[in-house]
Amino acid sequence: MTRTASHLRFVRPSHRTAVRMSAAAAAFCVLGVSQVAFAADNPNCPPGSWFCADSGQGGGTTGGGAGGGSNLQPLPPASEPPPAAAAPPVVVYQPPPPTVVIAAPPREAPPPYVYRAPEWQRKNEWGMNLHLGGLAIGRGQAGDSGMGLIGAGLRFRPIPYIALEGDLDFAGGRDYNGFKRGETALSGNMFVFLNPKDRAQFYFVGGLTWSAAHAEDDRGGFATTRATYDYSYFGVSGGVGLEYRAAKHVALNLDGRLFVRGRVDKDATNHPEFTDATGQTTNASGGGLLTAGITFYF
Repeated sequence: MTRTASHLRFVRPSHRTAVRMSAAAAAFCVLGVSQVAFAADNPNCPPGSWFCADSGQGGGTTGGGAGGGSNLQPLPPASEPPPAAAAPPVVVYQPPPPTVVIAAPPREAPPPYVYRAPEWQRKNEWGMNLHLGGLAIGRGQAGDSGMGLIGAGLRFRPIPYIALEGDLDFAGGRDYNGFKRGETALSGNMFVFLNPKDRAQFYFVGGLTWSAAHAEDDRGGFATTRATYDYSYFGVSGGVGLEYRAAKHVALNLDGRLFVRGRVDKDATNHPEFTDATGQTTNASGGGLLTAGITFYF
């Protein structure tokens, strides 16, 4: 087919060429029919095969078509079990590597807290005590009995809980008989502190007392001759108190004590000190003592 600028023109094949093409087509058809017929009659060819090689004629040809040849393997019989499946591969479990935990170094525990008491609670101490007090010895025969007291003491405190003190006291006033009296007392006392770590410390106090008294009967007015009496006593006392540590070396105290005593002088038997309305006599006496003081520790 040739395209020109104006129109298309078809070129017909020549007569000889047409004859050749017809002959080739006829030969192809004859060959195809003969092969189909052969495949239908040959038992070695599967049904429906168009082309099949005859393996029994002179070795035949070994075709590779769908009809097969001597290289094709027959199907297994129906009763033969299928080939066993291949065993699954052996899987070996590998555990993961152990987890390594790097522990932090142990922290050192903080040092235990140690309470350190103030210096005045840790060592023995000496102290000087000054005090004032009052004695209650009953109303007396005239209802005006009572005495005041002033004194000083030297204190030694070997441990915070215990203190030992020696006191020298002077008292004056009216005694139970209404006589004018002056008295000197020497005592030894022990203090037991219940809470020495506190500023306000409660304590028990007890001790022994020796005293000497001089009494004068001045009830006769302006008489030039007055009767005088001298007494000696030994007794015990005990009570409770409170000491407040105002500073490192200074403490204030307040305590109350009860005391009992008896005469020990040589005239105690011949001249009893007290005689009541019924004529009964005694040399024993007692009373109460209230003191307030200050202690300087060093």
